[in-house]
Amino acid sequence: MNTLLMDEIEPAVAPGGPQTLRLAIDPGVSASSQVGSGICIRGDIHGQQDLFIDGEVNGSIALPGHTLILGPKANVKAGVKARNVIVVGTVEGKIEATERIELRNRCRVLGEIRSPRLMVEAGAYLQGTIEVLR
Repeated sequence: MNTLLMDEIEPAVAPGGPQTLRLAIDPGVSASSQVGSGICIRGDIHGQQDLFIDGEVNGSIALPGHTLILGPKANVKAGVKARNVIVVGTVEGKIEATERIELRNRCRVLGEIRSPRLMVEAGAYLQGTIEVLR
């Protein structure tokens, strides 16, 4: 099963027409497993595949060699370790990536960030420290 990350963006207005909602879809972003918005996990998550989380996690998340996507409804209070981390929702804790971290325009991050590469979109909120690894 593939899940495409969909993030609501500014409403579009057609000339003379009603306001419609546009969705931004990242075709290269998918995960083979997901935690839905109605799920709350208290404890540790360890995995050997990509994961999309849109629910609540309190504990730690470890996906060595894989990608973690924290969706728009994600509320994570955890230490996070993965190859790539994409944040659209809220994270409190330390985020470590061996390859890349992306902070999307509506995310909220409180804590430490460590990665060789970091991408921050305009509108992302970050309070904490950043360490760019070499």
